[in-house]
Amino acid sequence: MIADFSKDGALGLLTLDSPPSNSLASPVFTDRKELAAFLADPALKGVIVTGRGRHFCGGADRVALESAMEDPDRLAADLAKGKELLDIISFALVPVVAAIRGQCLGGGLEIALACHFRIAAGSALFGFPEATMGLLPGLGGTQANPGRMRRQALIDLVLSGRMVGADEALEMGLVDRVVAKSKVEDAARERIDELTGRRPAAVVRAIMESIHNARRMDRDAALKRETILFRELVKRKS
Repeated sequence: MIADFSKDGALGLLTLDSPPSNSLASPVFTDRKELAAFLADPALKGVIVTGRGRHFCGGADRVALESAMEDPDRLAADLAKGKELLDIISFALVPVVAAIRGQCLGGGLEIALACHFRIAAGSALFGFPEATMGLLPGLGGTQANPGRMRRQALIDLVLSGRMVGADEALEMGLVDRVVAKSKVEDAARERIDELTGRRPAAVVRAIMESIHNARRMDRDAALKRETILFRELVKRKS
């Protein structure tokens, strides 16, 4: 497990910490309960996900992956657990921004796609190399829909296994902004501040929950919950 958690006031930092490339020895890159508890902190207003050192994440460790493939059933179970981790990030009640430098490949790209926003260094490199290994992305990469990304672009990226630079990733809709390498984390902080500003954490979390409910509930249930959340915020102001 390679995730390191820290806080800077109302900002949470999730750092993939296995230099030099922060490769994943397992799809289960952190403890589920620890991740859920970290994101559930009521004082948080945003989270940045980044990698230690030069790279965001180089994807699966090749040696570890080859060993894991000797037991396909166990590997499938670990992939399911990894997808649960990405769902926890995707449904976080605060905005989560990936700050990407260097390699962002395979499982690393799938982690980035689970975040709500992606800011990349101009020198960052993206791709799903799994097809070149006779595999496919196993942590939801084929289901990716980061917003402006066209279906054709996803097919191109996943099926070809080719690598793309930050500018092409921006054109594809894979990332939201490209900045200088030295400015990536500052830009991620600025994005969270733009979104949350001086608003109380409770307001941020209520808005995020209501937005997520459109994907997790049927429409009637989501609308009823929206009313409950609205009422709770009104009571806070009283």
